[in-house]
Amino acid sequence: MSHQHSAQATAVDIDAYNSTAVRLPEGALHELFAGQAVRTPDAVALVCGDRELSYRQLDTAAAVLAHRLLARGVRPGDSVGLFQDRSLAFVVAVLAVLKAGGAYIPLDPRQPEERRAFILADTGAVLLLTDRDEHATAFAGTVPVLRLTDDVIAPAEHAPPLEVAVHPNQLAYVMYTSGSSGTPKGVANTHRNVVELALDPWWGAADRHARVLAYSPPAFDSSTYELWVPLLSGGTAIVLPAPKLDIAELASAITEHRATAMYFTTA
Repeated sequence: MSHQHSAQATAVDIDAYNSTAVRLPEGALHELFAGQAVRTPDAVALVCGDRELSYRQLDTAAAVLAHRLLARGVRPGDSVGLFQDRSLAFVVAVLAVLKAGGAYIPLDPRQPEERRAFILADTGAVLLLTDRDEHATAFAGTVPVLRLTDDVIAPAEHAPPLEVAVHPNQLAYVMYTSGSSGTPKGVANTHRNVVELALDPWWGAADRHARVLAYSPPAFDSSTYELWVPLLSGGTAIVLPAPKLDIAELASAITEHRATAMYFTTA
């Protein structure tokens, strides 16, 4: 190959890599997920220990819970707190809040009660979803609490279609900074923001991100990548429920569940 041809090929490669003109699908997160569930209903969406949920099962469970949220007064634009450990039920709750038109607010159980109470008040949360008992949610104050049991991942009934309009520019979630240098600040992302991250063509190359390890705390922004990159592309999120994991446990999970991608902080 001549030097000229080599330079031209390199220029084309760089242009392709840096191109931002890729047209992404329009729609809210849960709508795009539902579309994926239609295309791959029996593919495994979530794995947690020895339990699995297919795309169809996850979409159905989230729709049933979304109807419960609507019955509890959740309306488009409302904030709903999530005080749950990583689990299949947590992902069902995330999708259900979005299907009901709300924005999910994950709360970190490692933070003080005062911090969690501040976040609920700051976001104007209308409901708190939790897997904990009454004593553990005293910080909610006057915010109503809905306790979720394990049944939420396998509802007995099917839900009728949801008639909730959600614009891609509507808030999907709010996550808070640590507040170590002052008052915690909420970082808000829209459905469109998350879709642009999750459907970036780079992730899909050679199926590198088809089986993603989901082990970040739900209130950390890395959890956005861990859930939505696989779930919007027919992949699998491998949910690790333990609050803390050492290197040996991570290595075992990576091998057992054949993870192809994971996110590590420098620490």
